[in-house]
Amino acid sequence: MTVGRKGMPCKRHALWLSMVFAGLAASSLYAQDNASPDGSSQQNNKNVQQLQQVIVTGTRTTDRTVAESLSPVDVISPQDLAATGQTDLASALNVLLPSLDFPHTAITDGNDALRPATLRGLSPDDVLVLVNGKRYHTSALVNYNYAVGRGSAPVDFNSIPMSAIDHIEVLRDGAAAQYGSDAIAGVVNIILKGAPGPGKNEIDTYGGIMDKGDGANNGVEGSMAIPLGKASNGASAPGWLRLSFNYQSVMSTNRAANTDPTYNYPPSVIFGTNYPPPTPYERYGEPAQKIYQAVINFQYDLNNNAELYGFLDLSDRRVTSNGFWRFWNDYDNNVPAVYPNGYLPQIVNPTRDYQGVFGVRGKALGWNWDLSANYGENNLQFDVQNSINSNLYYSTGYSPTSFYAGSYTTRLFTLDLDANREFDLGFLKNPLSFAWGVEFKQDSYDIGSGDSASWYFNPNTIDPNTGDVYTGGSQVWPGITPNLSGSWSRNNGAVYVDLENDLTDKLSVGAAGRFEDYNDGIGSVAAGKLSARYQFTDTFALRGTVSNGFRAPSLAQMYYSSTVTLVQNGQLVQVGTLTPNNPLAVSYGAKPLVPEQSTNVSVGSVWQPSSNFNSTIDVYQVHVNHQIVYSDQMDNTNPNYPQYSEIQFFLNGANVTSRGADVVLNGIQDLGNWGNLVGSVSGNYNRISIDGVTDPTLFGPYSQALLTDGTPRTKYVLSGDWNYHHFKLHADLTRYGEVSEISIDTPQSLNDFGAPSVGQEYAARWITDLTASYNWRQWTFSAGVDNLFNQYPTKVILANIAGDEDASVGLQYSSLSPFGFDGRYWFGKIAYNW
Repeated sequence: MTVGRKGMPCKRHALWLSMVFAGLAASSLYAQDNASPDGSSQQNNKNVQQLQQVIVTGTRTTDRTVAESLSPVDVISPQDLAATGQTDLASALNVLLPSLDFPHTAITDGNDALRPATLRGLSPDDVLVLVNGKRYHTSALVNYNYAVGRGSAPVDFNSIPMSAIDHIEVLRDGAAAQYGSDAIAGVVNIILKGAPGPGKNEIDTYGGIMDKGDGANNGVEGSMAIPLGKASNGASAPGWLRLSFNYQSVMSTNRAANTDPTYNYPPSVIFGTNYPPPTPYERYGEPAQKIYQAVINFQYDLNNNAELYGFLDLSDRRVTSNGFWRFWNDYDNNVPAVYPNGYLPQIVNPTRDYQGVFGVRGKALGWNWDLSANYGENNLQFDVQNSINSNLYYSTGYSPTSFYAGSYTTRLFTLDLDANREFDLGFLKNPLSFAWGVEFKQDSYDIGSGDSASWYFNPNTIDPNTGDVYTGGSQVWPGITPNLSGSWSRNNGAVYVDLENDLTDKLSVGAAGRFEDYNDGIGSVAAGKLSARYQFTDTFALRGTVSNGFRAPSLAQMYYSSTVTLVQNGQLVQVGTLTPNNPLAVSYGAKPLVPEQSTNVSVGSVWQPSSNFNSTIDVYQVHVNHQIVYSDQMDNTNPNYPQYSEIQFFLNGANVTSRGADVVLNGIQDLGNWGNLVGSVSGNYNRISIDGVTDPTLFGPYSQALLTDGTPRTKYVLSGDWNYHHFKLHADLTRYGEVSEISIDTPQSLNDFGAPSVGQEYAARWITDLTASYNWRQWTFSAGVDNLFNQYPTKVILANIAGDEDASVGLQYSSLSPFGFDGRYWFGKIAYNW
């Protein structure tokens, strides 16, 4: 039978949130009436009064606070990031943001190194990432597996070290009219640490290990700044330079059912026995990593009206991930003379990211102006080790066991001129904020072929045991052939205007428009946005936005090609990803890609009844037409392409709608001589629906269900801090809602063991994280545990062969799990601050 998601108990979740809301509001009023005279209750007001922080995302005025913003914005501090205990940015954001999902996939080739994160259940490509307000480059690799974000090539959050981050502003609203392509689900603006000052330099060392004894994670990170130039007349130096860095060593984990490589079975035994089968050895978990990262950020005053600024982000990560075990008598994929006991092939992905921004900004003729150049690049290389090319071996008598299999590179270059000023117009009560800008953007994409041994394939070399052609190419990742390599680029120009005005003391409005033109056949696109906010009382306001947006197809989606080994019905098959203009793809229905088009509507409230409590509630709807998706894998019946067992490609395959609500509550409770409590409750309800499919034979029920049910419909985050003198105890309690997948076959289909093929629902889980820290002079000592109660996701059942699931070979947890499947993690950190 086919398993889908059950109806959600919306009333129960609404009642639960209402009770929490009332409790926090009551405690905030109590705290207001019982504030201690020594002011201890105010030492962490910065954690509660986030609404008063000035923001730069979603607005081009210079004095908008979070509370005054016409769109919902979250502000995340470095203290928030550190308290999660996570050592990479995407995992930390997954803990902190209810509307974000970042599953930890495994045995997904290069996607073990570059994992996508989704916002509001939409494609990872629909999130625009900025660094210091400048567009950040995307990753070069397409997420080609049956996992969340399938078909996307988004920004790799983990290429930015957390030690460099001053704070993060997350705009939960469509903003293509303000920032351009990709800003459909929202915008993440990462603000880097800047000028030197007392207490703004830090170096720390950290370490951790999984409860099962693997996954050791150790590193050193820091951030320090120096003044540039000579100070005069008691003034500060005209400039500064800050260096932030991170070195990290991460060991792999294994959560396969059988972790003993000496205990294995050949495939003939597995698939020839009665259901259920014995469990073979696999290595299924987090990849091993070596990480080297540095960020340089600087600013220098040229005179009273102009300054130079810029930053350089450098990231070099070496990620080692695992393929599926090749059995000793899998003659198509193994050479027993080389690997008499079978072997585990591995992919080593050196992934290198570079981003540099250089600009000059200042004031002239009443205008604030900013001229900048921006270059970003991601290079992902595929090295294969502990492998073999069986076709090459049986064709020539020799095959290497290590290969260079090729590379993918994406590049971004932009030139931007932005300007804004305020105009006093007689018919308006307050000055009109007027901003405009122009942008030239060039995207480029390169595919580099591997060495000849990595892609060698002779269709005349036949396996006498099976009658099949020996599998060509390096096992786990066949090399990229020269005919698939190449370089592509496109240019586009853009112009925008952005207006904001406080029409009255209570009513604020905004309007933005953007026009872009592409040179590669995509054509022209336009976007607009209207926003408004009304302050009903001193403590309560409503806000709303209406906008349309767009996302141009990425060059990776237009030109990415590869051949990968995937599991289908318990068997290893070669699956080719073809460009939409490939003749074989066209014969199966591929067409040229066109931009996605979106419409966004949101309405929200801001309530701050006291200085100790605030809340925001926002409801939204995002509709995306022509969403670019990855097609289903289709059997290749064309004899002219024997290297592919199955094929897939990109298409504008679906129209989708995301509807939901975000709730954020913050409060503080004074405890007198016992310090204070700072609490936060946030939640997201999100439902994805598919309004239409271009061709169900290309984008079928399983892929559709992956969109609608592959991410949690609900996610709640309860956070609290107890501050007592030099001691601090932090706790996060996160509820990840259930996710599900349906059978990839029809309900009548049978799997390899003669049982009906089914999908599965994975139950919701509460995850508890604790961190304790003690501050002594300039030192801070921290220790904590993530997943205190050692929660694991629902185990995959043997009958579930949906997507990449395969419990028969010991993959006992699904990669759809929104919190991973590694279990409890212990960690510690020592930091020195000056």
